[in-house]
Amino acid sequence: MDSYLKMMKHMADLYRQYAKKMVDCEADTADFAAFIEDLSEPQFHKMMTGIPALFGAVTDPLFLSTFSLKNLQQLSEGDDRWAKVLAASRNMPLPMDLTNPDQERQVFGTADLLLSLYPLEDELCRVDSHLVNEQRQHPVLLHLASKLALSKMFLNLIPSPLFISFIVPMYKENNRIRTLAEHPSGEDFLRRKVYQLKWLFDENGDKTWELVFVDDGCPENSGDIAEEIIRQEGYKQARVLHLADGIAQGVPVTKGMLSTDDSQKGGAIQYGMWSVLQNRQTEDGHVIVLTDSDLSTNIAQAGLLLRGLEEPNRVCVIGTRYSADGVYCTPEGAAGLTRYDRMMLVFRHFIRSKLLPQLGEIIDTQCGFKAFKSEVLEKVLHQMTDRRFSFDMELLLLIALHCGQGDHFLGEAPIVWIESNEESNFYTLPAGESNRQ
Repeated sequence: MDSYLKMMKHMADLYRQYAKKMVDCEADTADFAAFIEDLSEPQFHKMMTGIPALFGAVTDPLFLSTFSLKNLQQLSEGDDRWAKVLAASRNMPLPMDLTNPDQERQVFGTADLLLSLYPLEDELCRVDSHLVNEQRQHPVLLHLASKLALSKMFLNLIPSPLFISFIVPMYKENNRIRTLAEHPSGEDFLRRKVYQLKWLFDENGDKTWELVFVDDGCPENSGDIAEEIIRQEGYKQARVLHLADGIAQGVPVTKGMLSTDDSQKGGAIQYGMWSVLQNRQTEDGHVIVLTDSDLSTNIAQAGLLLRGLEEPNRVCVIGTRYSADGVYCTPEGAAGLTRYDRMMLVFRHFIRSKLLPQLGEIIDTQCGFKAFKSEVLEKVLHQMTDRRFSFDMELLLLIALHCGQGDHFLGEAPIVWIESNEESNFYTLPAGESNRQ
């Protein structure tokens, strides 16, 4: 008999012998004892093969891990679910090619598989935590599939109706908006964002969405290209705004702007948010999600943000690439941050906590994936003055100042984020510098 199993059976014997004298035993201790007593060696090894998927988050102290009796029983009886997940990912490359739509379809297929194998929230969360614990060993596609499965599950668990406006700024996106056949950097991001949202919302009749692209004065006419694709595909839930129109019309959030040259992403975002607030046509809870044009963040992860907004008093949730459960992906795979970038981010966070203490412990203020309750944006949007790529911090600070000194107004949700640097446009860095925010 395996020495570990033998030792545990001895523990069960001791429990039976001294149970009446022990005062700290939990209500299910006798059930665990019976389980160990009846466990055969083949069942024990089956169970131990599946146990890694039951470990908690990477931040959990190893020897404080707990296991439910139900999960252990399933494993000992031959739970092959984890083996099916590994089989589905066996031929996946470690990195993900954002220009390859076939890989994205594989991701969604794997997410559907995970949802069918792990229909309970606790089980699916444990699988995701296990993958993060072994981050570098698993393909980016599997990491993303796990986050997407959680996103869809979380969305389905939200009881109230929602209307979500996704705002996407565009500047010199004339290459990434194309297909790979049309350009080497083509991500076909407009069609694929629509596909991502249709997958996420397909089972939620009371959760509706719109996808709003905002041309930030693109000299390559990205907005016109987007409008033509929307017309060709007949998309009813997607539309394009032009910041130049807002400036010409003198809408309030463009005050002080003489032309689109006065904007560097921030102006387009503010105009897009203002527009959807004016055109909201539903009484359902309204949420505005900001995301970038590229496919670094699969926006079908939005359920992770929306779930966070269910917390009392929470008005904003930010996707985070750098927390314990976030997955930062490079062309090498789920490699995480370099030592240099981690050091720079730690120092930046220290300075931010000193200068902007109202932002609390938020780490990834610059992540291009944020969700806001519309009512808080209605209160602070007109106060914004920063139209540059760094507009995020002013917006978050204004929200924190509006909400006061209470806790939990701002939250974070770990996401999978994949580098897409070839066509970055919103700001230019000196040669050799990182373009991370």
